[in-house]
Amino acid sequence: MKTTQITIRPSSKRHGQVLTLSGVALVACLLIWNFAQPLPLAVLIVATSLAIVLSAIGVAKVLEPDATFVFTPQAIAYYHRKGHWQLNWDNILRFDQPRLQHFLELRDMPYVGFRIHSYHEFLENISQRMAVHLMLEQRNVLVLALRYHKPDERDYAHYFDVPLKYKSSEGVTYEGVKAAFCWRMEQLRELLGYDLLVSENAFDRPAAEFVSLLRSLRDTRAQHLKSD
Repeated sequence: MKTTQITIRPSSKRHGQVLTLSGVALVACLLIWNFAQPLPLAVLIVATSLAIVLSAIGVAKVLEPDATFVFTPQAIAYYHRKGHWQLNWDNILRFDQPRLQHFLELRDMPYVGFRIHSYHEFLENISQRMAVHLMLEQRNVLVLALRYHKPDERDYAHYFDVPLKYKSSEGVTYEGVKAAFCWRMEQLRELLGYDLLVSENAFDRPAAEFVSLLRSLRDTRAQHLKSD
């Protein structure tokens, strides 16, 4: 029997062609208008800048992979123009939306977090370029989490130090990018309870609904594994 597979297409890819064409159309209109009646320099600069921004955003959306997530009963695969990662279901301890505590209120973050059992297994299935991208993307998340969960700490510098080596709880020593990525996962686990975060922009639905989908897939995967 063919393995069940579910594909998620990112909401961030929507309107990419429309934005690109809007930028090109704006440039064309500016050229025609400026030829017929010269525009003030300030107006020309602002309008041209807007056209460039629209086109750049549109092109970035178009270049995104057609699918961000592919689910099978064995694993979750994530795709991005910067690379990819794969996480086996058996390597997931838990998943949910990470939360920030503001006084007595818990605020859901627009992310889904995964707590991982084995760093080593996961690092075998992530591209180095993707690891670098995630560390840059999640830097602001780290800053926000520090402000909420460690407001009395005066110096956050050690959270942003890049270690030359990292020894995992499994006794494996990593260097370079993978060492830095392990350190970042450990920091996120300390502050938010999860090692790996994925932005809501990568989903085709709100983060809370995506978590519900994950739970449904997790609960039914055993049935599909038996069928296969």
